[in-house]
Amino acid sequence: MAGMGEMGDVNETLRSVAEQARDAWDRFADQVELERRLRENPMAVLGVAAAAGFVLGGGLWPVLRPFVRAAARAALSPANLLAVGAAVGALRAAGQREEMNAGAEAEGGTETH
Repeated sequence: MAGMGEMGDVNETLRSVAEQARDAWDRFADQVELERRLRENPMAVLGVAAAAGFVLGGGLWPVLRPFVRAAARAALSPANLLAVGAAVGALRAAGQREEMNAGAEAEGGTETH
């Protein structure tokens, strides 16, 4: 049965990934001295863990959603898109002018402004 061999490979891969995750966690804990910090100030560690869980769990999205929507609408308004296009065009023109000046200087020509 080919299916049993494939299941063994999957199980071995999962064990390997779990071991790598444990090793990564141990290295992280050593680097931030997690055990020492937990002994010295357990409430601060608990607060950081709770805040991280809240943010990663999507707790801020309902609060941030109106701001994100408003920013997207403002950024994508026709007037702003025209302004961004004009700014990009001006930057390109300025960059081309600087390249032309640098090329003229390299050839021994005079500077033009």
